[in-house]
Amino acid sequence: MKKITTISLVTLMMSSTIGQEVTETVTIESGQTNQTWYSLENGTQGTALAGEWDLAFDVSSSFGTSIHANTASGVSVWVYQNGDIDDWSTIDTAGFSTWSSLYNSDTSWALGAFDVTANPSDAFDVGWGIYNSITHVISGDSIHIIELANGDFKKLKIESLLSGSFNFTYADLDGNNEVSTSLTKADYQDKLFGYYSIQNEEVLDREPVVLNEWDLLFTKYTAFLPVAYPVAGILSSPNVQVAEVNGVTDVPNFYDWPSQTFTAEINEIGYDWKSFNGSGYDIASDLVYFIKTQNDDIWKVVPTGFGGNTTGDFEFTKEKLSSASLGDNDKPTISFTLYPNPNNIDNVHLVYSATKNNTFKTTIISSTGRVVNQFEVNTNHSFETKTIDVSNLESGIYFVEVTSKGQKTTQKLIIQK
Repeated sequence: MKKITTISLVTLMMSSTIGQEVTETVTIESGQTNQTWYSLENGTQGTALAGEWDLAFDVSSSFGTSIHANTASGVSVWVYQNGDIDDWSTIDTAGFSTWSSLYNSDTSWALGAFDVTANPSDAFDVGWGIYNSITHVISGDSIHIIELANGDFKKLKIESLLSGSFNFTYADLDGNNEVSTSLTKADYQDKLFGYYSIQNEEVLDREPVVLNEWDLLFTKYTAFLPVAYPVAGILSSPNVQVAEVNGVTDVPNFYDWPSQTFTAEINEIGYDWKSFNGSGYDIASDLVYFIKTQNDDIWKVVPTGFGGNTTGDFEFTKEKLSSASLGDNDKPTISFTLYPNPNNIDNVHLVYSATKNNTFKTTIISSTGRVVNQFEVNTNHSFETKTIDVSNLESGIYFVEVTSKGQKTTQKLIIQK
């Protein structure tokens, strides 16, 4: 008699959302007035007013030096062309109309508007100042002119980054209303930026969660078309990598993430998955994004709608394709994906990825809990692909479970005949 093994599916279904497509709407509100931080695993993490800050200082590490300007909300920045920081009290704006505006990079959080003037041949030049390798202090060497969103002009000097604090001074162009203040990195533990409002003369802790709790930022930002222009789009966390796939003919059934090239450029999703048609927005119908989170989980994201200035709503579907099981140093970190899935042919491909050489036990379980196939796969540090014959499986939902040394991850497999 053939032995039938039954496994409780309650545990499998409760412990994993892999293979479930979820429709999401994330909003930055009517008028696109907010920024929204989002976790693929846990949804919206919080929002903040997009226009409440003027400057953002990199607090993500002790080495971070970048300073951003809120150009998407109307702040403009120029480096002073007629002198340096020593000319603070005697600035002369002659020729100002010919000076070039400065902008944050739209591909990296590490390059803000105050950093882009750095001399690439000088490793100690950070743009707004110079690093001293003996004292480990960055001393400011520049003056910047800032136009705030309300039309006021200010002069600004970043005086130093010393002992974890950015020290800076700003004033009216004629020197009146001078304010000297600082922003300390330690006050923003595990955040990406600490913020400052020149208009309100206050520091702001406005990121709703720490850096490892969000994957995507829905926001207005300045892109280059090729000229600088404010757009509404999606920027990724510095801990996230994204692969964009164009020209997909069957978007719902496209799961080939292992063959894609992932990038850490923060605007890989960006704004150009949509286009304005005169009255609303058309969404690209052949576009898929695969997102690798800091936990090495793989998500499939497909934009489906955008409400523009009217609602500020971003609509998309998301699907968790692979969940990495995190172990200690003696345990493998594993992830895998299945394609095609749903499956209407005789074979399904399992693509494994592991951080250690190991043997992984793979079990295919029916919706009734019956083990219909079981085998072992040897993996190494790279991808390993195994093709499985599923021609004898009836239409329905199955669960594929991979285990090794106490680590387990499960995905749903749909057979359609």
